[in-house]
Amino acid sequence: MKPLRPDMLILWPSYTLFPLAGLSILVFGAAGRDPVMASIGVALLTLNALVVVNYLYFTDLRIVGDELVYRTMFGTHRESVPVGALQRIDAKRYPAAHSGVSAPHFVARGRDTTVKVNTKPYRIAEFAELITTLRSANARFELDPFWSRVVGGEDVTTEAALTPRSRW
Repeated sequence: MKPLRPDMLILWPSYTLFPLAGLSILVFGAAGRDPVMASIGVALLTLNALVVVNYLYFTDLRIVGDELVYRTMFGTHRESVPVGALQRIDAKRYPAAHSGVSAPHFVARGRDTTVKVNTKPYRIAEFAELITTLRSANARFELDPFWSRVVGGEDVTTEAALTPRSRW
């Protein structure tokens, strides 16, 4: 099975809109002959390039040997769970800005370890093949209803889980 990688079409703000802030600071710093402001602009552009390169080349979710492995941060951050010890796959959501919820996280819980992946930069349907492959190696783990619908081929992108709004 090929590794799951973030989809760069979903991350288009990372390499189109976000660099505009660094570029505008760089331009205003250079126009005003302010070396500090210009260096801040260069630093923001560099940081943005590093984030895009990290997602493009160093972030993946794959099965390596008998483990489900998630790598990111230029390969320095690694989470893994043995496939045989896998007990449950959840779609954990966290509160987000503007009274919404985050994209579902892919949370694979084992006996002793957990792999947690934010699915926002991924295409959700690509997780169906991964879960099917995991199911063929270990049929004993549970799937929550969200991932069961993904494996079943349902369109879950229109699902909206509302959080309670403030009373005021």
